[in-house]
Amino acid sequence: MALFLNRRKDEKKLGLYIHIPFCKSRCAYCSFYSNGGNMDPKLVDHYMQALADHMRETGKGTRDYVVDTIYFGGGTPSYFGAENLDNILDEIHRNFHVSIDPEITVEANPDSLDEKTLKRLLKAGFNRLSMGVQSHNDEVLQQLGRPHTFQQAKEAMELARKVGFANISMDLMYGLPGQDMEMWLESVEKVVAMRPEHISCYCLTIDEDCPMYSYRDRLKIADDDYQLRMYLMASQYLREHGYEHYEISNFALPGYHSRHNSSYWKGIPYIGVGP
Repeated sequence: MALFLNRRKDEKKLGLYIHIPFCKSRCAYCSFYSNGGNMDPKLVDHYMQALADHMRETGKGTRDYVVDTIYFGGGTPSYFGAENLDNILDEIHRNFHVSIDPEITVEANPDSLDEKTLKRLLKAGFNRLSMGVQSHNDEVLQQLGRPHTFQQAKEAMELARKVGFANISMDLMYGLPGQDMEMWLESVEKVVAMRPEHISCYCLTIDEDCPMYSYRDRLKIADDDYQLRMYLMASQYLREHGYEHYEISNFALPGYHSRHNSSYWKGIPYIGVGP
């Protein structure tokens, strides 16, 4: 396991975002760059080499900075495998100065998490888990192209707690096809009952690059006014249950604001690595 540097009094903070463009399958609403369903070993090897080259190149210009937050997004980083993620984290330590207490987040789909994976991630240094739950309703999840069920999300949460993850975030979506206020509130309630440290609430956005765009006119999606009401209802409910609304889409228990997300808003420098 890599060693962390001691904090320097004159350090300048730097955030690091690592993009993992691999998924089990592409979600209907996703417009991010990803390679759904293709984990060809040769492609993975080429990607890992390109990522290492990119970090060596960019790391040369960061000698006066200390990496305070590292965020693995995608794609689905957990689907990429704990061993690969561990190796990438080692490469980061070889090319950047990393703080003694960095926030290291990895995005995950519930179906791609098991006890062995979670243990390796925690041992490697990942200390924050961000799970894409999106809804409690399995029919909605299937319509979105999500590869998991809500039961899998609950089981993944239990496993993560058992292994030792003490900082877990869960994503939810509103404005989904066929979703009314009652269904949305039930999703929020069920996630709050699991008591993650952080909850993100995102409105469905159908961009031209996502699969859902081609049949968007056939979807029964609430109008903007109704979506606003869904957002305000969730905000009120979460505040009433101890979550601070610290950023447009993000809510956290006291002391658990996402340091990485917050750094964007504060104008702290960051580097994005990967495609």
